[in-house]
Amino acid sequence: MTGDSVSGAYVASLVRGKGSRAGFTLIEIAVVLVIIGMVTLLVLPRLPSSDGENLKISARTLASTLRYLQERAITSGTGYYLALAPGTESVKIFEIGADGSDKEPSDPLLQKSPVKDGIIVADVRIPRLGKVSDGQLRLDVGMGGIRDFVTIHLLSADGKFWTVMAFPSGGKVKVFEGYLEDPP
Repeated sequence: MTGDSVSGAYVASLVRGKGSRAGFTLIEIAVVLVIIGMVTLLVLPRLPSSDGENLKISARTLASTLRYLQERAITSGTGYYLALAPGTESVKIFEIGADGSDKEPSDPLLQKSPVKDGIIVADVRIPRLGKVSDGQLRLDVGMGGIRDFVTIHLLSADGKFWTVMAFPSGGKVKVFEGYLEDPP
């Protein structure tokens, strides 16, 4: 075989595509997708969330917290109360001790506020008290659940409302978008 025939065969194979690599392999594409997925998982939680999303999360968390308090009061025989300051962001949970004193809850889930920063408790409506939009309010949660029907209105910085309604002696708590005074 001469040198001309080898180089001619090599050129012919390149023209037909046997010696060239065009495109990506499936493994290379999969590796790139895995890297993009990992970067997304690291970056997305650090992005700031919108006021609307914080409001929705706060309403759902407050409702879940009320349900949890009622279940915990029944199973542990311990009373709790929610200390609300309408017109502010202040929502705190306290455990009622055996001697009647209030203390920090022993459950770590109850030690932080169920309402995100920037979300305001606009007002609270209780039939026997009416609409409370300032001051301090205490919602007792005992073994029988919440004593009265309670409507809590949460407000975001962009002026949107979500409503949390807790029904007495059944543990039922519902969340609604918007400002509702009566159950639908």
